[in-house]
Amino acid sequence: MLSYKHGFHAGNHADVLKHIVLIYLYNLSKKHCKSMTYIDTHSGNGIYKYSSRYMDKTKEYKYGIKKIEKYTGDNKLIINYLRILKKITKNDTFYPGSPFIISNISEAKDKLFLCEMHSNEFKSLKINLTNFNNVKLINSSGFEYINKISNINNNFFIFIDPSYEIKDDNIEIKFERAKILIWYPILSYPENDIFIETIRKKGISNILNLELPILKDDDNRGMKGSGLLIINFNNKLIFKNLKLLIRELNAYLTDSNEVFKPKVRYF
Repeated sequence: MLSYKHGFHAGNHADVLKHIVLIYLYNLSKKHCKSMTYIDTHSGNGIYKYSSRYMDKTKEYKYGIKKIEKYTGDNKLIINYLRILKKITKNDTFYPGSPFIISNISEAKDKLFLCEMHSNEFKSLKINLTNFNNVKLINSSGFEYINKISNINNNFFIFIDPSYEIKDDNIEIKFERAKILIWYPILSYPENDIFIETIRKKGISNILNLELPILKDDDNRGMKGSGLLIINFNNKLIFKNLKLLIRELNAYLTDSNEVFKPKVRYF
């Protein structure tokens, strides 16, 4: 279980991985359609200040964004991510969550539906995104919201990033026609395989899986890394680019040579 309050984890290694890939896939999707419909099922509040009591308590960002912000390599996905962060965070006083990132890189014709069920987080989200006109905020469970939609099509991009504090967070997933990005924590490797198999049993094919272990596989160490499931992106170039990305992140973010190797695989 992880705390639903994303402020405790903002800017950590999981955010680095998920946001680099989210930006890459969102921009790639925009090239193939006139307008995007984007749904974030677990938005959080969108802005996480380094000086807040949440980020200051855990300081997880030191092992994520702060380890890669001075990246000197040539990986285009990492460079673009850092460029966007520098542009939208101004004086580097906060780390942006997915709704703030996507709102900044979206076009006016794109439609963004951002779901957040926790009332305090929702209030903050509403304040933080007040300047964006193509955003609709939904104060309810993202899973409940997408289950009510009947016209899901190929132009939908759904980002599913739960805290997994609720038991059913990892099984309420559908919509074979949409492009879907799912984040999950690496807490137990056998449980990860069960989670992935549960999704495959729903009849979903064309799944690209990334796993980036950060810590040694020790039962006492909590979240050992994180993974992504990328659904309905059928592109060999994506596979190649993500293999290059995961190799770079492995070099910058892992804490020892005893960490399991990262994975990039198709199902």
